[in-house]
This record gives sequence, structure tokens and C-alpha cells, in this order.
Amino acid sequence: MELVVRSADREVRIAVEPLGDGRARVLLRPAGGGEHEARELLVEYRFAHGTISFLVDGRQYELATSERGSEAGATRYWVHDGRRVEEVEVLEPLAYLARRETRQRGGGGTRRVTAYMPGRVVQVLVSEGTRVEAGQGVLVLEAMKMENEIAAEHAGVVTRVLVASGQAVEGGDPLFELSTESAL
Repeated sequence: MELVVRSADREVRIAVEPLGDGRARVLLRPAGGGEHEARELLVEYRFAHGTISFLVDGRQYELATSERGSEAGATRYWVHDGRRVEEVEVLEPLAYLARRETRQRGGGGTRRVTAYMPGRVVQVLVSEGTRVEAGQGVLVLEAMKMENEIAAEHAGVVTRVLVASGQAVEGGDPLFELSTESAL
């Protein structure tokens, strides 16, 4: 399982491989790249009533969490480590990429959504010309043996569908184009 965790001052991509018996291999990387800064950890963990307890390199950590809400592949939490409280957002990789592209392009106009990683299009949920709401599914992409619904990041109209059901895609391949409400 891979997720992106965002806080006020950093973004980290986290890949978790459960090993059984409350242990997992965790790979931490900066979300924007920087593979040379990757760090792999062997973690022992336990979840109980909103508390995550884990052991890393012989050192014990505990975090209290409280969900604040969720939308379109992202969930926000309050996290308390015993000293401070911080809001974090946990995103599916595809939701992270969609948000990053929206920020980079400044929002308005038509935006092309691309595949985050190699996979296969399982189903196209809309057709060209369909008006969608923020968070509404546009297509389903199977990647790393998991089906991920690719949702519209904002309300708009699907102007072009660039893939078909059953089609294989590579990371970066275009999936669909979405016009923003302001462009309509």
C-alpha cells in the first residue's frame, strides 16, 4: 500500500508492506522525488482506539489520531504526539498527483489528468461531455493489484476521454481532460 502524507511543512510518500505479526516494512520518500533521500524502516505497530503505537530502531512512539473528514481520495486527521497537535492529510497517490497538477497549472481552463503509475483501465465511468462534480469517479484504474477510482478533483465537464476499458497505460500517460467550471 502506498500513500502520501502532507503536513504544513512537508510531504512524504509512504509505502507499507505488512510482514505479519504486527510488523511492516516502511519506505519513506519525499513526495516530489529525491530518491536518494529514501529511508527504509522495519516497524512493529499496534492500533487501539485512535492510538497508533510503533517501535522503530528500538525506540517507542505513540500518536493519537482523530479523523477530521475526507474527500476524493484524501482524509484529514489531527495527530498528537504528546508534545504538539498537527493536522495531516493522507492521500492516495492518484489524488495527490491530481492536486499537484491542479496547483501547478493554476486551476482554470482545461486540465489533462495522467496515470500516476503503470496499470490497466478497468472501466470508464463517464463519456465525453459529461458534467461531473468534485470527487465523482471518472474511471477505474488497476495498478499494483488494486483498483483505484480516479475522481474529478473539481466540478467541470469531461471534454475528452483518452483511454478505453482494458487499455494498458504507463505512468504519465493521459487519461482524460476536464474543463473547470470557470472555463465553461
